[in-house]
Amino acid sequence: MFRLQHTSSVTLALLATGLLTTACSVGGGGSSSFVIRRSKVSVAAGTPVAISGRYLAFLADEATTGAGGTDMNGDTDKIDSIAVLVDMSAAVETKLNVAATSLAWAGSELYMVVDEALDGRDWNGDTDTTDLVLLHVSALTPSQTPDFVDRVATVGTTKMVAVGTNLYYSSGRTPTNPTESNLFVIASSAPTTPIAVATLDAVGPVSPRILSKDEGMIFLSLDETAEARDLNNDTDMLDTSVLALLDGTLNTNAIHSTELAITPGSPLRAKKNASISHDWDVGFLVSETDQGATNFNDPALFAGTWKPSQCVGAEDTDTTDSVLHYLHFSLWDAAPVTNPPVNTGLVGCRRIAIVRTTSATAYIATISPEQNAADPNGAEGTCDLNGDGDTDDYVVRWVSMDPTAILPLTQAANIHALTDVAGGTHGLSELGTRFVIEVSEADDNLDINSDALKTLDLIGWLLPSGSANSNTPWDFVHGGAPGAAFVGASWMAETADRSRLDLALLEVSAGPGGTPTNINCHVPPVPGEDTDTNDSVPTFPIFTGSTTYLSFPGVAIAVQKTNAGITIARNVGFYRVSETEDSRDWNSDGLETGFDLFRTSLTQGVSVSMGALNSINGRPAIEFNSEEPSPVGAAFIADEQLQGAGGLDFNTDGDGNDLVISYFIF
Repeated sequence: MFRLQHTSSVTLALLATGLLTTACSVGGGGSSSFVIRRSKVSVAAGTPVAISGRYLAFLADEATTGAGGTDMNGDTDKIDSIAVLVDMSAAVETKLNVAATSLAWAGSELYMVVDEALDGRDWNGDTDTTDLVLLHVSALTPSQTPDFVDRVATVGTTKMVAVGTNLYYSSGRTPTNPTESNLFVIASSAPTTPIAVATLDAVGPVSPRILSKDEGMIFLSLDETAEARDLNNDTDMLDTSVLALLDGTLNTNAIHSTELAITPGSPLRAKKNASISHDWDVGFLVSETDQGATNFNDPALFAGTWKPSQCVGAEDTDTTDSVLHYLHFSLWDAAPVTNPPVNTGLVGCRRIAIVRTTSATAYIATISPEQNAADPNGAEGTCDLNGDGDTDDYVVRWVSMDPTAILPLTQAANIHALTDVAGGTHGLSELGTRFVIEVSEADDNLDINSDALKTLDLIGWLLPSGSANSNTPWDFVHGGAPGAAFVGASWMAETADRSRLDLALLEVSAGPGGTPTNINCHVPPVPGEDTDTNDSVPTFPIFTGSTTYLSFPGVAIAVQKTNAGITIARNVGFYRVSETEDSRDWNSDGLETGFDLFRTSLTQGVSVSMGALNSINGRPAIEFNSEEPSPVGAAFIADEQLQGAGGLDFNTDGDGNDLVISYFIF
């Protein structure tokens, strides 16, 4: 457990209990090894930030850079977002003077999607400025005029995605023959030479849209209305999102359609199976409506023990649900007929989580909405899944990824109503080989901590084993003895490798038995100190004691409650401190209204203030390349207005009103 005294740079004590302290302690020392440098331009709150090795790219905002704005690309207006490249090690910033809409790195090669109409230039030489184009710049020669690479497709939200040193993008070219697609790949070794990505579709060409990537797997969407043919074998040509997959780690792989229509906006998960080359456990939600009006959660499709006993008489009979399916990629990709996608029958929404407990054993979980939750993804009939007397909950369900044993958790006592906690997990996450959830006592109608109340949101975990029909209970008591406790969170996110969680721990549930406790008090007491138990503090949960219990090492300082932005890079935790919630003027500007960036070494227990941050909802405290085992540098957005009554001019453009990219080397 880490403990923090309220000074600007302190040493934290790592305590044996592994649970956050309920009092504050005195510390000293610190570190100033991270040198912060600032950009000379301003950015908008939503600017993309892309990092590869020591190189950083982002979009400068013409409107707020300089007095009255600055026309950087020479198109006579000041409304564009201009690509900027930074060598963080050398602290050299290069404005590329191109109006870009998105950015991606493939090694040290930067790619930009540019709207010619916004940029005011005909990049592809076709005598108009109506195209979306892909441009390239090498970080080694950033001052050179960008290279035109290709036209980019206008459909789809995500135009390009990078996996390692490969860049994939949707081209504006039209494929014409079977096995052809408009998806192209560029290797960083030949940075301006696109190569068409083949498909396994021998009937006709396809023009997939990029949905997302996960651990090297690329998710793609095929549109029947665009291809004018039936892609999922349901006898119509109306489905706009048939899921296809691509192994993005090699640029010689082919696009493979699942021939299943997914729900638009479906959560997607691909977990790399390290024990098998080019293998992933993949989970997605299939639309009953779009997949031929098929009732995938009809109990008749499964063994008798598949159906929860509390659902007898409340079985699902409609075809309007989104139902969890999975596949093991290497087996399916090699032999899709004998290893097809597997229907679990579980209605899902919001999240899919996968854990692998051994090299041969995996489990998948999702969040199932009950009927009166009125979720667009549907419901498990009219069943009260968690047996709490109503049908308006979002509950967690899980099942083995063994196609011979589709036997999900059925016992109401172990099906819990989740809290839709901020941070992106929606109350369901992965941590190593375990599922971690946050349960609402009120929604679950359950007094988990035996305090005679049902008012808390509490963290539980489970190590799946065998089939879920074994009704393995969730564990809500943490930290081991002595010092076992209940814990609640106001914000929860996953790390990329799922070795820890990023969690804002609620004071209201931090004491013995889940009682309110003022964690971020001052020792010794000072005038104006924090005296409430309404705050959340940053923690970095990990399983300890031979992975037998979940501990919450953390810092006794208040983060922004539902926008904590906690993240971990190179074993250092970063988080967004709220001066108002912490009742402390951390940046010494005479106010307690700022949001400050703090970091804590998870090995040395040292915490340091890094100055003004921002309060942009949903942005992490820092941004870095989470796919790199040892990131070289990181960036964050500093809000000039959070430093003093009149702000502080970080980018030296004559005002104190800007958002400014700041960066450092680890």
